[in-house]
Amino acid sequence: MIVFAVALTTEAQADCALTREAFTSCQIEGQNTEVFVCHDDQVATYSYGPIGAPVDLFLLETIENVGFEPWSGVGKAISESVTFYNGEFSYEIGAGFDRPFSEEEMLQKIRRFGWIEIAQNGQSLGRLECIPDTVSYDFGGGIYDAKVAVGLVWDHYSETRLPDPKIQRAGPIQKSLLMTGIYLGVIEECLPPAELKLGSIELGYSVADLSKLVPPVVGEVITSSVLEIERFMYEGLRMDAYQGKIIELQATSPFWGMPSGLKVGITHGEVISILGHVPSGADATSQKFGLIARLGNQDSYPVWYVVISFGQDKRV
Repeated sequence: MIVFAVALTTEAQADCALTREAFTSCQIEGQNTEVFVCHDDQVATYSYGPIGAPVDLFLLETIENVGFEPWSGVGKAISESVTFYNGEFSYEIGAGFDRPFSEEEMLQKIRRFGWIEIAQNGQSLGRLECIPDTVSYDFGGGIYDAKVAVGLVWDHYSETRLPDPKIQRAGPIQKSLLMTGIYLGVIEECLPPAELKLGSIELGYSVADLSKLVPPVVGEVITSSVLEIERFMYEGLRMDAYQGKIIELQATSPFWGMPSGLKVGITHGEVISILGHVPSGADATSQKFGLIARLGNQDSYPVWYVVISFGQDKRV
């Protein structure tokens, strides 16, 4: 995920630009600060700072990538939240109100609420509460509609966004990737061997062939108590070799995708959609999916594994 973050000390105010609408805003209890989450059909922004003064923090993210959790549809309180990521830090901004269920409640003042939850690497650092009377909240449209307009729907199963299945997309229909195989007499879920590559680099690839990369890579010998391996780094791809063959690949860039479309940056829901279902032993929101890759001989060696890790933004 790419986030543009700027700490502003100029005349910019914690307010929405003329071309953007406010999804939510409020003043923070005990802080003399305010927050604005604004959007148009392309981007969403987060502005936080002293009331009526230049902002302390401004974040911008595309509508496709900004975190957004809609109302669940149950309960008395209606609320939604938007999450922005800035390196290892995340800022969840939520807002909502209590809906009245009786004539008596309809005559009473509606309770409004809002918050900012700040976390580092997924661990909460604290929560700021909004002053209720200052909360504004655009329920029933806003970022939700902007997400739908770019072809994304909310998946309650994985708690992430998915491409809308009703929208026809270019290319062949993606078949479920996971298959069942037997390893050491045990039924295992596995990936087809064709998936054992990132871009044009395959597991088992000869180190001698790395000279074809432009620019060429130079290896670094890493010695452990078990193996002496040679490590190569190449623009978002780590390659570990043993006895002249690549034995491990690790991608940190979406450029190095697997043939099925599994790659850095896609959501939990998109991974599950490609795999066909949640891998055995995991759930839809697990931080890691681990899979065996199917080989020709069910008990052959070596056995290759694929590990898909998710960050705090629920993306690979």
